[in-house]
This record gives sequence, structure tokens and C-alpha cells, in this order.
Amino acid sequence: MQDIKKNVLLGTMAATLVISGGGTALAEEAPQGASDASSASTKADAASGVAPSVNEAEASQGEFAYDQTAITPNSIIKDVFQRATAALCNATDDFAVSNPLEWKITVSGDVDQAFTLPVDELASESSVQQVMTCTCGGNPADGKAIITADVKGIPVSYLLDRAEARSGVNTLTFVSSDGTELAIPIAYVVGRHGVISYEINDEDLSASVGGNNQLWMTRTSANYFVRDIVEVRVTSEATPPENPGEGMEYPNSPNVGILSAEIG
Repeated sequence: MQDIKKNVLLGTMAATLVISGGGTALAEEAPQGASDASSASTKADAASGVAPSVNEAEASQGEFAYDQTAITPNSIIKDVFQRATAALCNATDDFAVSNPLEWKITVSGDVDQAFTLPVDELASESSVQQVMTCTCGGNPADGKAIITADVKGIPVSYLLDRAEARSGVNTLTFVSSDGTELAIPIAYVVGRHGVISYEINDEDLSASVGGNNQLWMTRTSANYFVRDIVEVRVTSEATPPENPGEGMEYPNSPNVGILSAEIG
């Protein structure tokens, strides 16, 4: 009877050690042969330069995805871009507030049919709506100074056709209401789907980026997105201006232009 009680007590103590994490105490009672075999295997692996064998789990699996067509709400666009008007988008100091459709644009210079017309008349003749991206050239990866919007505007290519630009012209100079001038090669603007926008996400520009109109181009830093344009001057220059961003290095490729839809 004493032996039975002793065996029961030892069994209870062993179970308690297992439950409480006392594996070390029980390991000391492992058979001597098993311990010697394990030690010999480890020494053999070390001598041969082979790392001790380990259990390998299967490779983790998952999905990675991104969407460059997600539209940025106007409330966020206004918060990000209107608060930094002195540094972004070549903005005027004080945006004029009026009906953007009544805003008049003049196309002049080396053209056969110069004109001055309100935006609504030009828009009724030719208008496009396309998803485009606008970002600051200095915006780093995962930076906030980038937006994607549904942009509606007048194609610059249409303005050139309507004004009957002469052969050999190579430069467009966009003139803002405050006198700001921005000269860009014609091929660059047309090749990057340049539009003079008057609506962003189905609202006037005042609800988002500010102003009455704004030049938008794909794959171009936002500081070339001049606003409140009153004149587009078409000229033939002996030395045309450099492409926007020529020779500049950005921390993040700016405005990696998306263009998901175009509606005439």
C-alpha cells in the first residue's frame, strides 16, 4: 500500500510539472540512450558544418493590390492643395471667384483665327472628362500631396485646331489673370492630354483645387498646373522652352499619369 501511494504521489507531481511548464525537471528523467543519441547527432552536424535540421513552415500566401483610379474627394483635395497655394500648382496669390463657365479665354499669336470666347461656349464645342492624377514634384512615396480626380475640361489640342495654328509653331504660353506666364512645348502639352479644366469631380474648381480653371497634364509635376488662365499664346520660337521637369530629380516619379476614360 505504501508503494502504491508513493507511485500515485510521484505521478501527480509529474503531471503538475508538465502543466506548470516544468519541462526541464521531467527532461532530466528522459532515457539516457535518447539523450546520448540527440547529443551525438548535434555533434555530428557541427563537425560536418551542416546546420541542425529544423522544421520549415509552408510559405505564407496573400494578395497585394493597388488602385490608381480611386477618386480623391473634393474635401480632401481642398484640404491638401488649397492650403499650399503659394507652393503648389503655380497658383495665383488670390483666386478670382466667379462662374468658371463665364470665364473668357483668348487664343492668340501665330494663328490664323485668333479668338476670345467664354469657357461654356468652348466646352459646348469640345469637352473631355477623364481621370487624371496631380501631385507635387517633391511628394515622397506615401506622401499626401497627391490626388486623383475626375477632370472635365477643354482639350488644348482643340484650341489649337480652332485657332488654326500655323505650321512650325512649337510653344504655348499660358497667361494667368495675375500676369503669371508659363511656356511649354506644344508637343509636350498635347502629348500629355493637356486640358484647361473647369470642373473637378463634377463640381466647380472652387470646391477643390480653387480658381476658375486650371491646366492639367498627365505625367507632370503639379507646379506646372497653372490656374485662372486668360490667354493661350501660340508661337514659333527659335529655342523652345524645355519640357517641364527636364533635368530635375524627384523623390517620387510625379504624376505617373493615369487616363482611364475620355469622353467627347
